[in-house]
Amino acid sequence: MITIRSEALKALEEAFRAALLLTGSMEAAEYAVLGGIAALESGDNAGDVLLVETAKAVIQWRADFPTQSESALSRHPRELQRVVRLAPISRDCFMLRVLLGIKAGICSRILGLGTDEFGEVLCAALQELPRLEAESATRRESNQM
Repeated sequence: MITIRSEALKALEEAFRAALLLTGSMEAAEYAVLGGIAALESGDNAGDVLLVETAKAVIQWRADFPTQSESALSRHPRELQRVVRLAPISRDCFMLRVLLGIKAGICSRILGLGTDEFGEVLCAALQELPRLEAESATRRESNQM
């Protein structure tokens, strides 16, 4: 019983961290995890399915409330601001695959992309990040002058 309870707690914590990363908002993360829980079916492996269903809930929430999601994402720590500045689809691909470690096939289904298209968008995001870093560094230097 304790093992099941600790696995469920671990799954909830992982889903919440993912939702917080994807939304930048505690309230939105809670909403997304509740959406993920609601989508679970009896017999599901709670850990894997909850993370995926929570990510789906975040993506749906953003589609329904795009202006709220952009302002929430701007609250991320400075280290993630380059990622936040990526185009929304690129940002989602990067966060789901690289930061959350969700398999590419599952990411493509969450985002409604073909696997090839997902790979192309992710590759473009990875190429864009160094350019965004260079822009940030230039801005910081000019602000210090």
